[in-house]
Amino acid sequence: MAILTGAIQMEGRVGGLIFYRRGNKTCCRSMPNYRPDSQSAASRQSAGEFGKASKAAKLIRDAMNGLWPLPHDGTLVNRLNKTLYTALLKDAVHPRGQRTLAPAALQQTLTGFRFNKKASLPFQVNITRPSAARVHVSLPDKWKELLKQPRFATHIQVQVAALSVDLEANICHKTAIAVACTPLRDGVVPVLELPHKKNVTTIMVLQIRYLNEGGNGQVYTSADLSCMQSGVIGVLLPEKQPQKVLTSSPHVPQPFTQPHNTPSPNGKRKQLVTTLPAHPS
Repeated sequence: MAILTGAIQMEGRVGGLIFYRRGNKTCCRSMPNYRPDSQSAASRQSAGEFGKASKAAKLIRDAMNGLWPLPHDGTLVNRLNKTLYTALLKDAVHPRGQRTLAPAALQQTLTGFRFNKKASLPFQVNITRPSAARVHVSLPDKWKELLKQPRFATHIQVQVAALSVDLEANICHKTAIAVACTPLRDGVVPVLELPHKKNVTTIMVLQIRYLNEGGNGQVYTSADLSCMQSGVIGVLLPEKQPQKVLTSSPHVPQPFTQPHNTPSPNGKRKQLVTTLPAHPS
């Protein structure tokens, strides 16, 4: 590593040399010599799996288009990629390079993920399935008091979205959205009901934002980003289909046949079959 001590200070790449700053010094190093075969087989397999997790993360981000816009977060892409890559590494069945994103691994790693890292959800949301085709999302008592409220807010709005996913088939799309809006003075706990497909993996996303009703009757969204909740509250696993039990028919004994030979008039032996009755069971 070379260090520049003269009056000329530079940063960046010049030919095969790279100039960079380390503290108060300007250092120089040569470009690494990359070759197509410089990576080992394990490194290529790990890079392919991380690319698979990044593609799945993009499917989830694209499926959230149409929901309430999120505040800009430069770390969202990397955080979601890392979360899905962690879910991929939980596959202990397939070898490296062939691991898959199992629904159970998604449930363990995605639950609690925050799309807006500036706001954290201070309570647990209850998700129930009253029937095979419906799902209920309910908030706890005094949930409004637990949230950080911006100044001059008059209403609070809650939105729950269901994302049906099959990341191995590159499928992720919204299947249902439920919205509730209540004044801050009202103590009603909303219970949001959504249709649900029991045979698919479903990511449940909760969003909470505050509204301000102006004097002209217009409603404005609060600009305080730390008060906007947006995250995964649960991952519903597909229900297993009951397997059909094959019943075997009772064994019916077959009659026993014993061949033997008898002489014929022309001198040749003729084969006869004697049938004995079946033994009663």
